[in-house]
Amino acid sequence: MDARPPPELRKPHPPSLSPRALALAGWSAFLVAGLIFLAIAWNVTGRSTLVALDSRLADWLHGHTDGALTAFFFALTNLHSPGAIAGASAIFGVVLARLRQWYWLLTLAVGVGGGMLINLVLKAAYERLRPHFDDPLLALTTFSFPSGHTAGAVLFYGVLAAFLVSRFYDWRARAACVAGAAGAVALVAFSRMYLGAHYLSDVLAAACASTVWLVLCLAGGHALVRGRLKLHWLASAFLAFLLIATAVLIPEEWWARFVDAVDAMNPLVALLVFCSVYAAALLLLLPAWIFPIAAGAIFGFLWGIVAAMVAVAASAIVGLLVARYVVRGRMERVARKNDVFKAVDRAVLKQPRKIVALLRMASVIPEGVKSYFLGLTRVRLDDYMAGTLAGVAPDLLVKVYLGAAGRGALVHGGALNWALLGAGIVALLALTFIVGRKVRKALKL
Repeated sequence: MDARPPPELRKPHPPSLSPRALALAGWSAFLVAGLIFLAIAWNVTGRSTLVALDSRLADWLHGHTDGALTAFFFALTNLHSPGAIAGASAIFGVVLARLRQWYWLLTLAVGVGGGMLINLVLKAAYERLRPHFDDPLLALTTFSFPSGHTAGAVLFYGVLAAFLVSRFYDWRARAACVAGAAGAVALVAFSRMYLGAHYLSDVLAAACASTVWLVLCLAGGHALVRGRLKLHWLASAFLAFLLIATAVLIPEEWWARFVDAVDAMNPLVALLVFCSVYAAALLLLLPAWIFPIAAGAIFGFLWGIVAAMVAVAASAIVGLLVARYVVRGRMERVARKNDVFKAVDRAVLKQPRKIVALLRMASVIPEGVKSYFLGLTRVRLDDYMAGTLAGVAPDLLVKVYLGAAGRGALVHGGALNWALLGAGIVALLALTFIVGRKVRKALKL
């Protein structure tokens, strides 16, 4: 006999938050936090007015300390040290394991562990010294930018709040979880400033950088739970993360040295060297996404477009010739067993330029692989090159623009330059998603 209660008496499943609203909120937080971090990082390395504000605020807080508050903030900061966060994460992990919440456990491990590792990398990249006082409450010799305590709090409480939100029924309980997590992070961040361990920009940068990583981890965990983790989403997220990481891990003086080295070369030599290295990276299937961005940063928008297009065209020709005349026999035997290859081979005979262009727009496939793949088909060289240049043009235009705008933001600063950089990042993400979706539908990849 079935002992289960009738459907009307069963406890309802917690109402799911709108997937579209979650996606909008999450990726908006990702972009906003990433851009704020970039702005703070530029101000810190450029020693702008934000650095002066940091010093004034640190001096004011140090001059207004109170015995009881100092004891409270010492206890709070010790409870949120990297070791304490690791211990709390381990306890939370045990709870998740007992509940058999394996995806949440993975999200916790990757979120907290990966986020703290990123924090260490950022500290080593920027090497900012901590506030200095004649009578310090805390005497630390490690680097301060960004704050490790704040980063750990954002990551741990972020995952905890997200898990609790997924379990509670009432919207007020969910709001309380989010507010509690935000309040805890704010207290930890303020404790580090109050005790003289960090500047304001240190804790703000830590909160932003950790939010970027947290959004990636929560989005990945959510997709895993629903069985919707797709390659193109991973590629888009990873690309966005690498774009931000490339900018934040290269302080202003590093950019200056790099630009000086390139400027010392003859312009034509610099262009040829760049194109050769870029083309070789494509043919060797190395990560080459940074090259068009670098082209914009080094040569500017117009010449950057020329450099990127020449490099891609050269690699496309060499890849086709290698596949068609050097290693054709062995590669073709493998390819002929693949249904996708057979379909593309038939399609390029009917609409060669369109098919080549669509295939070039599929961002999840490395350009070198596409060149070798198309070299085995019966496409003519003129159709192949026309389709290749048309297919790569949108992606290269946006990336070269992003590099040119990024250099302007990092070297010159200013709200307009940062706004142009932000617009470029948004455009690249939109292009990757919209074009990629249409291409996969057209090619049935």
